[in-house]
Amino acid sequence: NMNMITAIMIDNEPSMSSRQGIPSISSSYSKRHSTIGARTFLFEWPECDEERVNSIPMRVHQLVQHFHHNPQHACEEERAITISFGDNQDPMEARRIALTAAVVESAPSSVWTSFRSLFEKIINVHMRQQGSSCEEDFDSSLEMESEDEPMMLEFSEDLFYQNLQTLQWLNPFHLAKTDILTSSLHGALYHTIRNHVTDKISGVFNDEAEDLYSSLISWKDSLLLPLLEKMFCCNVKGNNLLVYYDKKLNQTISECYCSIRSSEIFDIIADYPDSLPAVMDLHRALSKAQKVSTIVRALKQSFRNRLLHPGAQTGQVLQMYINTIKVMRVFDPSDNLLDTAAEEVRAYLRGRSDTVRCIMTSLMDDQAESDLYEELQRHDAIPLDQAQYDSDDDDEPPDLNWNPAPSKYYQRISGVMGNRAVDKNADLLAMMVRIYGSNDLFVDEYRLMLADKLLASTDFDTEKDIHNLELLKLRFGEMSMRQCEIMIKDMEDSKRITSNIHSMLKTRRNNDSMDDREDVVDVAIISHIFWPPLQKEAMKYHPKIQDKLDEFSNEYAKYKKPRRLVWFQHIGQVQLELEVIEEDGEISTKEFTCSPLHATLISHFEDNDGCWTLSALSSETGVSDDIIKKKMGYWVNNKVVKVTHEPEVTYQLLSHHDSYTNNNHNDFYDDEDQIIVSLGGQEEEEWEVYESYVVGMLSNLGQLPLERIHNMLKTFVTGSEHKYNKTPQQLSMFLHNLCHKEKLECGADGMYKLVKK
Repeated sequence: NMNMITAIMIDNEPSMSSRQGIPSISSSYSKRHSTIGARTFLFEWPECDEERVNSIPMRVHQLVQHFHHNPQHACEEERAITISFGDNQDPMEARRIALTAAVVESAPSSVWTSFRSLFEKIINVHMRQQGSSCEEDFDSSLEMESEDEPMMLEFSEDLFYQNLQTLQWLNPFHLAKTDILTSSLHGALYHTIRNHVTDKISGVFNDEAEDLYSSLISWKDSLLLPLLEKMFCCNVKGNNLLVYYDKKLNQTISECYCSIRSSEIFDIIADYPDSLPAVMDLHRALSKAQKVSTIVRALKQSFRNRLLHPGAQTGQVLQMYINTIKVMRVFDPSDNLLDTAAEEVRAYLRGRSDTVRCIMTSLMDDQAESDLYEELQRHDAIPLDQAQYDSDDDDEPPDLNWNPAPSKYYQRISGVMGNRAVDKNADLLAMMVRIYGSNDLFVDEYRLMLADKLLASTDFDTEKDIHNLELLKLRFGEMSMRQCEIMIKDMEDSKRITSNIHSMLKTRRNNDSMDDREDVVDVAIISHIFWPPLQKEAMKYHPKIQDKLDEFSNEYAKYKKPRRLVWFQHIGQVQLELEVIEEDGEISTKEFTCSPLHATLISHFEDNDGCWTLSALSSETGVSDDIIKKKMGYWVNNKVVKVTHEPEVTYQLLSHHDSYTNNNHNDFYDDEDQIIVSLGGQEEEEWEVYESYVVGMLSNLGQLPLERIHNMLKTFVTGSEHKYNKTPQQLSMFLHNLCHKEKLECGADGMYKLVKK
């Protein structure tokens, strides 16, 4: 604070802080006017904080009285400093500066802390008075304070402020530079504003947050500015000092608002759209404070701590990313902030294996009605390959006042946002695709999901799938969905063909005077080259089931001659009615929907007196023991059969004499029946295609390095059914595998060539 004194020090005696012992009363130092005033001000300085604060107004008043004592002697006083004012020398001004310097030199740090506490006390009393007189502006947080908090001050405010102005301790624009309390006042103002803003906005995200920022500005105008005008003894409202503090308080309120919201930005985004009022209010504060970078840094840190970890489900991460897109576009329509804030989220989603499936599931889920589902239903959307903003595509030509958007660096350090309008092409689905930068992954994933859905359906109802497909064709392009279109057409054809064959079988039975048996076989007939690879494991059906399938196959061969059916034996659903024994001993009929293998296994228990060993079932069905054990667990858990383990694993139908205890078979049962599409088979099929390309390259070109093979595969396989999207590391592992199989050989120089036979 001594640096604020414009003076030349000529003190030939040591200061009070460096003197040893107590100075003599008769010394010139102790007789100085400034020294006596400082000692009077600090006489018996209390140790208790509250007592120190309460004593300050009286001490300031005594110091002012000392300042006015014998003004005629001001020009003759001995001082430790010489004051230079040029031509206009004022002895009383010199006395004021010397008195201020003596107080600053002698006062402990607790003096300035006490002044700050006093200013805070004054502001809080005015807040309580304002709250008690105006209920609608009453701060609820003040109600929770202690009842001991005073509603009135124990001293005269006007006299205290006049004394401070006399000493010029609270006037940053005074020429004498004796202002030593402005920093304490600023600290009190900031602490009060911070607490008030925290109480007002913390945790409030709903409709109540709509005009919080405006209410804080009104609170400043109605309370703080009038109080400052009173403190500075300003008589003119247009005073430059009040204009300065008006701007400074606006900035402080905005910065405190943004600082508090930065610690809550993760929760605000998680609660979106319920938190939209808080987002709009924060946007107004950000436009004043320019603290966008603070919000972005806090959000990125919250993502690392609370979202980007294995405990968060992929669906939750995706929803948070979607909400982030919406919120960041309120702050910055140009998406520059979004690119910075969500960069790590996109990278994390790329690393998760189920991200694409979660996105496509949300697109198709009409029950949840997610943001992505609503996005797909938009009829004004444009294809994804056009969803890239390009200023050359703008319909309106630029005018002479056009300016480029601020650079990202400038926006980051200043908080200034680009003024480009929201790109209508960059919708949510386009942002999801941009995580990977390619449409192919999403098309392939939808193809797999569609295959599972169609083959699991028993009523051949494709109306909803056709609707979704048409919407996807608008976004991903018609050619990319060609295979999916054929898959749906296969199901429609299957429904028609199955109905016709049922009619033919019924007619033949009537002509042959056979029993009017009900048709029990509905078949999905697919064009397998357009479908993903399906499970092809072989097994032997029970004769009763096989007879039904053979009957249908023979009729199809006549209907579609010369075509024939090839059955995927593990795929499908069988509806059974079985008589089971309840716990009370009664026999009831239950319906079961299971896989063909489950149906085959339980059908065998009509033979062999209802008792089969594990090895016998394996031999009868052509399926391994491990798979039989897992599948039989389904019937054990449903209390249809029981299992014994001595001398070997044996299954037997339950009877009235069997107990329901100790028959739990959960350790052997897993539900894999819903997995229809063979993901491993699809990948294996892709590598077989790549292998044929590699063999062709090496046959024509001799030997090639890994990088050249990788680039050629990207070039030539692009136009085929199987897109090449592997990394060089994956290709290297595949080529090493071919070398292990002695199909290729790799030289010391890293060149691959065919093995000569």
